[in-house]
Amino acid sequence: MNIRRILTLIVIFMALLALPGISYAQAEKPKIVVLMKGLMGVDYQLLNATRDLSQYEWVIVTETLTSSDLEGASVLIIVMVDSSMTVEDDEITVIKNWLAKGNKMLWVSGDSDYGNDYPRQLTANKVLEAIGSKLRVDLAEAVDTKSNGGKPYRVLALSDNCDEEVKFLVAGVHRALFHGPGAIIAYVNGEYVKLNEKKVENVYRLMWTSDGGMISEFNPPTSKVYVAGEEGRFVILAIEVDPAKKNIIVVSGDAPFDHYTGTYKPELKRYTRYAIEYPQQGAILFSNLMYWGTHTDEFFKMLEYPKEVSRLKEEVSTLEGQVSSLKGQVSSLQGEVSTLQSKVKSLEGELGAARAMQTTYLAGGLIIGLIIGFAVAFFLFKKK
Repeated sequence: MNIRRILTLIVIFMALLALPGISYAQAEKPKIVVLMKGLMGVDYQLLNATRDLSQYEWVIVTETLTSSDLEGASVLIIVMVDSSMTVEDDEITVIKNWLAKGNKMLWVSGDSDYGNDYPRQLTANKVLEAIGSKLRVDLAEAVDTKSNGGKPYRVLALSDNCDEEVKFLVAGVHRALFHGPGAIIAYVNGEYVKLNEKKVENVYRLMWTSDGGMISEFNPPTSKVYVAGEEGRFVILAIEVDPAKKNIIVVSGDAPFDHYTGTYKPELKRYTRYAIEYPQQGAILFSNLMYWGTHTDEFFKMLEYPKEVSRLKEEVSTLEGQVSSLKGQVSSLQGEVSTLQSKVKSLEGELGAARAMQTTYLAGGLIIGLIIGFAVAFFLFKKK
């Protein structure tokens, strides 16, 4: 094939690419929708996320969320920029219909009850209740007197206490900023549950305060499970999974974007504070969640690995028990064999003694016979 023919084929191929209705593009990028309700202007943390994570298609919604916004989307993140706004019933219907398709991740951002932030808690819980989630944002604020960005309300939540099954979600993450978060709790069978004290089925706890955590109250209503001043480690970010639909619900005590300072790259707003004095890995945490939210089939396989390992360990333990039992049986049989061998040796000894005695008897009998024979012969010879 000569050069001219090769060039001609290239020109034809390029022309085909340009034809309308014919596409030779790569596979579509996973789609992430961020509902930034009430956003006016630009959020630079979000802007940087869209640039840093260009492997995704980003759709930013600042007003009413519609079904067309979620068409083909893998992830939806809800951030109430304007705390006076809420997620309307029609929007909740759109979200529920989207989740019903399966293989989705929904991230609901909470906040503290400080100042004008508390309506965000009510909106988050409204959405969570409507979709049937067990997770809730507690109606208080969690602060941290030990792990923080210079002030207790600048909580640098830790990954060290992450549930074993989902540790892959916090790979590369030691701590991440949640600026004035609410604690994450659960609502199960009509009762509120302290997630820091009780494990709930299909719920996994990722990010926690340190043991310097404390509950603060600013606006009514008060916490459903904690009391002001209560100390301990509190859950700041948790997920709930739906194995049937392969959906993942993420609930955080604060938002990845906006809310004064979001979790994603807070160093963009306070470089010295969050890059030098109090370095954190909020961007890695966010990136991890986006990856698994757009690869839910892989996520649920990973979730099963610890269970499979546990099952295999149980099988190994059972086999080890059986081997130990067999060793005991072998040892017992060896003892019996040893006893039998001793008996055999004893019998062999007795048999040898008997044979020796038999030989003695035979020899004695032969001598006696000879003597008798000589005596008989002598008397017979004398008579003659």
